[in-house]
Amino acid sequence: MSDSYRTVTTLIRQVRSNSIMVEVASRQGWQSIPRSLISGADDIKLDRIDFSGQGKEHTFRLMEWKAEELGLA
Repeated sequence: MSDSYRTVTTLIRQVRSNSIMVEVASRQGWQSIPRSLISGADDIKLDRIDFSGQGKEHTFRLMEWKAEELGLA
């Protein structure tokens, strides 16, 4: 398993205390990403985003293996 990050852009639907829920074009429904897999600087920024219940496209750094697993790589 790699400790490298991949920059991804996805539609974030919810930010929870331990995870975020995103929409991925190649998968049906929302996908969960543990916040521990997001770069620390980008994770802090997630709490500052105003989603207004609509979801928002956002770019962040995600562990490479998780990005590949979700088809975001």
